[in-house]
Amino acid sequence: MTSLDLTNASKVYEGVHALLSVSLSVAAGEIHALMGENGAGKSTLIKILAGVVRADSADIAIDGHAVTIDSPNASFRHGLRFIHQELHVVPTISVAENIFLGRAYPRRLGAFVAWDRLAAAARSALARIGVSHIEPTTKMARLGFGDRILVRIASAFLDTGAGSARLYVMDEPTAALTAGEAQRLFRVLREIRGMGGSVLYVSHRLDEVMGLCDRVTVLRDGAAVATKIVAGTSQEEIIQMMIGRRFTEAYPRAVASVSNEVALGVHDLRGAGVGPVTFEIRKGEIVGLAGLTGAGQSEVLRLLMGAKRADGGTIRIGGRERSSTSIGSSWRS
Repeated sequence: MTSLDLTNASKVYEGVHALLSVSLSVAAGEIHALMGENGAGKSTLIKILAGVVRADSADIAIDGHAVTIDSPNASFRHGLRFIHQELHVVPTISVAENIFLGRAYPRRLGAFVAWDRLAAAARSALARIGVSHIEPTTKMARLGFGDRILVRIASAFLDTGAGSARLYVMDEPTAALTAGEAQRLFRVLREIRGMGGSVLYVSHRLDEVMGLCDRVTVLRDGAAVATKIVAGTSQEEIIQMMIGRRFTEAYPRAVASVSNEVALGVHDLRGAGVGPVTFEIRKGEIVGLAGLTGAGQSEVLRLLMGAKRADGGTIRIGGRERSSTSIGSSWRS
């Protein structure tokens, strides 16, 4: 039996097809991957299911019954639960209150918030994904980015009695999680599958898809290219479906060697809550600055471009130390 049937889903923005007659079916007891390059239409499809965007055309059925999803409340009533890429939290309120965002708080005497029941329900939701180190009464502002992600994931597993969950939609849920946190989430998703629940799993990480999912649907340029059984599909085949050409052609060959001349030299750079940071970029070289979301990459870029004032360290461009810290002077450099 299918949990979700989406057929003929189309959406046009100013003459450009974000989705073009896309069909997607997610079975009960299945973890179904949705993949595609940036701009392929994944986010638009998810927003249609969430009731955030209205499709130009779409037929949606839940458990074999035709439904209309024209608002987030309608999506919730029909049993769809979402973890979006955007981290929507309120840092000034507690973990428990963030878990209950968009839902009615438990009440005492019909008027007063039952804070003990609120905390107990939040603790249960966190335990559902194997999290015991986060206290429900803690302010969200005191949590690191990874823990904030875990709180938002836990909210999808909150049982409020306001309609049972039928389909969990996860949009890049592990993007800011450690390996251990991701494995805890995978265990929960496998439990959901084992109990007959369904998951639509959006990810760019092929290793996750190959190890976790049952089937994969690939979107390209707003259209559904194919749906494949993961066990009978290779990573190379999925990549080829995503980019529309052979995997060996995905990147051009290097045609020039890297120079020994340093274009950008950063030494002991500190400020904006990061540092000391030291690295060099030579002419003809591409250097990646990597880390989990919130690890400090954006702050380093702000220091480099002069949007933030450095507390110490040096920045050399073409061998000359940069003295000014304005965005304009950085651009001219």
